[in-house]
Amino acid sequence: MTHALAGMLMADATTVYVSGRSRGRVPDRFRTAAVIMGIAAAEFPDTDLVYSGPLVGMGKLGYLLHHRGHTHTIVWAVLGAMLLWWVARWWWHRRATADEAAWWAAHGSRALLALALAGTLSHLVLDWTNSYGVHPFWPLDDRWFYGDAVFIVEPWLWVVAIPPLFWNRTARSARAVLVVLLALILAASWGLGEVARPVAMLLTAGAAFWMALQRVLPRGGRLLTALLAWTSVTSTFFLGASQARAMVREAAARSPAVPRPRALDVVLNPAAGDPRCWLVMAVTTDDVMYRVSEGLVAPFPGLRSAAQCAERYRTARMGASILAALPNASPAVPLDSSRALRWRRSWAVPRSEMVALATERFEFAAALRFMRTPVWVERGNGTLLLSDARYGVSGGGFAEVMLEPYPAPCSLLRAWVPGWVPPRADVLRGD
Repeated sequence: MTHALAGMLMADATTVYVSGRSRGRVPDRFRTAAVIMGIAAAEFPDTDLVYSGPLVGMGKLGYLLHHRGHTHTIVWAVLGAMLLWWVARWWWHRRATADEAAWWAAHGSRALLALALAGTLSHLVLDWTNSYGVHPFWPLDDRWFYGDAVFIVEPWLWVVAIPPLFWNRTARSARAVLVVLLALILAASWGLGEVARPVAMLLTAGAAFWMALQRVLPRGGRLLTALLAWTSVTSTFFLGASQARAMVREAAARSPAVPRPRALDVVLNPAAGDPRCWLVMAVTTDDVMYRVSEGLVAPFPGLRSAAQCAERYRTARMGASILAALPNASPAVPLDSSRALRWRRSWAVPRSEMVALATERFEFAAALRFMRTPVWVERGNGTLLLSDARYGVSGGGFAEVMLEPYPAPCSLLRAWVPGWVPPRADVLRGD
């Protein structure tokens, strides 16, 4: 839905631009086409959901390796935009009058092409902002890129986008859908435990104020304020992420442990709607042990400390330790704690164990092409439950793969494994 809302904002901006260029003469067909194009383009990279599941014949591993895969690249974004634009062009000319065909050639064609490109590329940018990541530069670069800044369903983005879209619509059905969406995100903020009560109150008050303000603004003013607000929300979370990442790396640099661990990666997820509290997973190594440590970080401790974050989110996603479900997770974390940092659990194995498993078991090596914080538990008889700790462990997360002691022949799997650089290639190489 966040992608769709972004697509609708870009569609309205395109209509305003075309209206100015054509001196206010915009056919209703174009307004409809712009909204459909904006939403379709903004969602188009997720076409990988058609094949990233059972069709690749790899179960859960197929989804992990192929979702946000080749369709989430600049190459596919450009090709997809061209395809959508060609369909729109065919649809327009199929029943266009002579005047409509002339107007399309003068004003509509290039505008919809630009909207299609902006829409598909916006999907990559929005997906990059969270901790799941994308690899947009394939085939030149197969690495994953992570923004580690915005919650995957950030309620503030809905709150700033829906009111201007609502007042820019004239159809009652469209307004009804938008009102339902706004009510749903506010109800989720109050009822799911992901949002602290004061933040839910602020979201509700903010939605009411924003709805009232947007009613009195002109169409162009609504779009301008919506885009500025969206940018401000995203920038605020990126500022928090930058502060939080620096704090974690500093904690690793002054760790009292000998040898001192090196911070290879810092995975960050903010509390929904709240840039003051972040869930952090630090991937470190001392060249002997590979370790994943989990905790809370408060990038602005003057506003809220890490201890206050833990208290505020006791019943939410951030309130309980994820790694506590692992049998060998330890509360002893070899990283400094402070007012801004509160560590919970640490899971560690010899680095050589990961290297051996990746060398001997093809499915383990394939899963590492996605997993950024891999942890595993032996279930007996050589069976491993391999999890990406970002999304839960030991049966509690969606990014988990059960590796049987006798996996399928490598020749059957290799054709379906993309060449993404493993996020933990640094551990496998020992650098």
